Amino acid sequence: MSEASTQAPASSASTSTSGDAGAHEPVTSVVDTIFDLGVGWAATGLKLGKTALEQSAKTLEQTAKALESLAKELEKKEAAKP
Repeated sequence: MSEASTQAPASSASTSTSGDAGAHEPVTSVVDTIFDLGVGWAATGLKLGKTALEQSAKTLEQTAKALESLAKELEKKEAAKP
């Protein structure tokens, strides 16, 4: 199947006429469309990754603050012991 698809453009290129040039345009536009879709999905994925990392950073910051306040409470309790 791949041999036929690689041979077909070569044979049509050897007998190119003005009508053959129009036949290649839809292939190019399909490739461009697929490429543009890929770029769009990549951009969407990167934005979602950014959002996930930002949310994780916020969660870690809240956890760090909770641990800090717990450590301070433990220090106070230890200092209050006779």
